[in-house]
Amino acid sequence: MDQNKSTIERLFQKYINNECSPVEIEILLQYFSNAENEYFLKSLLEKESLTNHELTEDVNHSSLLNETFDKIKSKIADSKKQQPAIMIPLYKKGWFRTAAAVVLLFLIGATILHTLHSQKEKAIAGIEKVQPFKDIQPGKNSAVLTLSNGTQILLDSADNGTLAQQGNMKVLKLNGRISYTTNSANQNEKPVYNTITTTRGNEYQLILADGTKAWLNAASSIHFPAAFTGNERRVEITGEVYFEVAHDRSKPFRVEFSNGTGRKGEIEVLGTHFDVNAYPDEDAIKTTLLEGSVKIRQYNKIQMLAPGQESIISADAMTLKKDVDVSQVTAWKDGYFLFNNTDIQTIMRQVARWYDVKVQFEGKIPVDGFTGKISRDVPLSKFLKVLQLNDLKVRTEGRKVTVIF
Repeated sequence: MDQNKSTIERLFQKYINNECSPVEIEILLQYFSNAENEYFLKSLLEKESLTNHELTEDVNHSSLLNETFDKIKSKIADSKKQQPAIMIPLYKKGWFRTAAAVVLLFLIGATILHTLHSQKEKAIAGIEKVQPFKDIQPGKNSAVLTLSNGTQILLDSADNGTLAQQGNMKVLKLNGRISYTTNSANQNEKPVYNTITTTRGNEYQLILADGTKAWLNAASSIHFPAAFTGNERRVEITGEVYFEVAHDRSKPFRVEFSNGTGRKGEIEVLGTHFDVNAYPDEDAIKTTLLEGSVKIRQYNKIQMLAPGQESIISADAMTLKKDVDVSQVTAWKDGYFLFNNTDIQTIMRQVARWYDVKVQFEGKIPVDGFTGKISRDVPLSKFLKVLQLNDLKVRTEGRKVTVIF
């Protein structure tokens, strides 16, 4: 047997023995979803059924094996379709409970059905009984556009097409995002400024006049000119915004940021991809670079970033962090939560902003982190169930969530 099959057989047995981690189950799912590996799956099932003492002599072994195999393949197919909902469950760093927290990907045949039922009952028993509540849906693609004269447009209900005329620029909505396009050759008009704001539970994307793309996370804003004039391109943001800046060596792109608590700074760039997190409830303002180079300025301090680095502006210092997991930083833009040994308070701040809920804690907050990947499209109840399956109790009352330790 080759090394790869030997590893899969070991993981298969670990799953049956309730010893598999979520990541190992993901490996099994991916392996057996390949049609070329179906024969190996059948052989493992047959081997397991022959060693299972619950089978009686009058059972038609071949029929049972084929039926079990068909159920497993069907379950794998269903799991792949549902994968964006909860891709890899959260687990507690160092001692996470496995089988109870994992969606049952396969192994639902008669030979091991009893084992799976007992695992499910154990998971349900560990969940605190809560009163039924109206589920809270995830955030959506929505924002408010404030024009230069103070007029406000709710973007999710606005029709596609031209929304307004701002100076010599048309404001267009198409496919759930805003863009600015010139309406004349005159570039010397006095600049007019617009603001796009997202509330808690909303996000939005826009394309600025120079082609720069900006994604706004929940509870964020961007203030910008409808058309860039002069020798620079300058915008102001709050909250969290991800940028893909159009290259223009003659006009540096500058981002002013402030978290509302007195900490602020400026980013200068010619063309690059980066994320700025300046929420007032976070401990620091973070700028994370994915591509290109940027210069961070705070008063008389200057810091240069290379890809994979992060600038951190705290109350008393400006520091540099190297080898940052940029996929975790920008996961929100790509439609999911991604945690890597992340503390529960940081997790719940993201939950509060995305689901527009108030979060509080009872008991001693653990120092252990959580790791996992969850779609931002799931309702709040599904997210909370993942926490409950990791030995955390959760109580919900309207839009208030209490995490109990």
